[in-house]
Parts: sequence; structure tokens; C-alpha cells
Amino acid sequence: MTTEGEVRSDGKDTREIVGFDGVLGMTIGKDTIPVTEIVKPDVSETPKYDWPLEVGKKWKYENSWTSQDGTTGNQSQNAEVLSYQEETVEAGTFMAYTIKYTGKTTNSRGYNANETEVWLYAPAVKNFIKLTQNQGDFHYVEELIEYSKPQ
Repeated sequence: MTTEGEVRSDGKDTREIVGFDGVLGMTIGKDTIPVTEIVKPDVSETPKYDWPLEVGKKWKYENSWTSQDGTTGNQSQNAEVLSYQEETVEAGTFMAYTIKYTGKTTNSRGYNANETEVWLYAPAVKNFIKLTQNQGDFHYVEELIEYSKPQ
């Protein structure tokens, strides 16, 4: 959604763990990515999550990327763990860390925006359960709406 209230995208993305070429994979849209790639540790001096997480911890997150269309970009953010408490999303209630990231995203097509992101990371899920992002004139929310625990 833009700051003017225009909704540019609204819908549900489904991600499911499936058997894929003899390994576990996660379907995201039309793509299936091996789970080993998704859970691979981020070896970086400036990681997205600085383990172990603890309330009050601060670090710098930096990321360079290339999208599927060849656009390159950079993200530079200051991160801080604000809390660890019960958080409720549509999928249920989880103990989660609230991590706030503030910084800037730029790309090779001239995009340059200040941003604030709040991630609710739930250790039981081993992923975030909610993301709220404000980037320039763009507002984005992603939330876990269904979760089934492996048997």
C-alpha cells in the first residue's frame, strides 16, 4: 500500500514443505527451494539475525542482492531486539523476538528509500511470523496465517 492508500498488491502466498528431487523443499509461488538453502546459516559480519538473539542486542545488517530481472541492490540497516514476549498472529500465539531494523535500500534502477522494518521472529517456527515494512511511500505487511507443527 502506498502512503496515498493505493493497494498495489493484496493476497495470500502459500508456502508448503514438500518432497523435491529426493530432499525437502519449500514451495514459494511457482518455485521450490531446497530447505537446506533456506536454513543455511548466514555467514556474514553483518547478518540479518545476530545469534543468539537477546533483548537489547544491537548490530548492523547489510545485504547486497540481485533480483530475478537482474536488478542489483543494497540494504543497510541498524537492528535492535526490542522484546521477547508472546505475540499473536492469525496462525496462533508464539513466543517471539521483536526486532526493529532502520536504514536504507537502494537499487541499480535509481530506487533510494529510507525504511523501517519490524520483524517478529518465533524460535518455535524457526522463522518470522510477522513483518511490517515501511519503505519510502510503500507499506507492506506479511503475517503467518496457518501453521501446522511437524509430527
